[in-house]
Amino acid sequence: MNIFVLSENPVEAAVMQCDQHVVKMPLESAQMLCTAFENGSAPYRWTHYKHPCGIWARSSRENFLWLVAHALALTEEYQYRYRKVHKSREVILWCREHSNEVIFPKQGLTPFALAMPEAYKCGDAVASYRNFYLHDKSRFARWNHGRPMPEWYRMGITACGNPNML
Repeated sequence: MNIFVLSENPVEAAVMQCDQHVVKMPLESAQMLCTAFENGSAPYRWTHYKHPCGIWARSSRENFLWLVAHALALTEEYQYRYRKVHKSREVILWCREHSNEVIFPKQGLTPFALAMPEAYKCGDAVASYRNFYLHDKSRFARWNHGRPMPEWYRMGITACGNPNML
């Protein structure tokens, strides 16, 4: 369960994800979005309710809508790479259409949750997630289905300023 904030732009963050995450993350995003609704009222029942990313997603309308935009972009990326419609797309659209039913506790986009080991965190969400991607996901991260590897990944650049990690 995670939201790979590889860019603050939700669409760009989706396009940058490796093939395996483009397959997996739409479902995880849909599950997180469904936790904003009363349990049993959304298409998916609650799962990982206390996960930091799920808490972040339902903390404010802006967080929720950022994740909706990101999740929809992931499904579009899935369709681009695999020529199929991701099954979670309908759930994500349902969540967007019913978002006015949710009372969010905060206003505005809040700092992204950093769901990763402390060693990869460096104070900036994008740099931290890129660092995490480079050093924890490299064993399976591939871009073989129509997208090039992101330049920052190819160059091993995270902007964390920790040369020992590279």
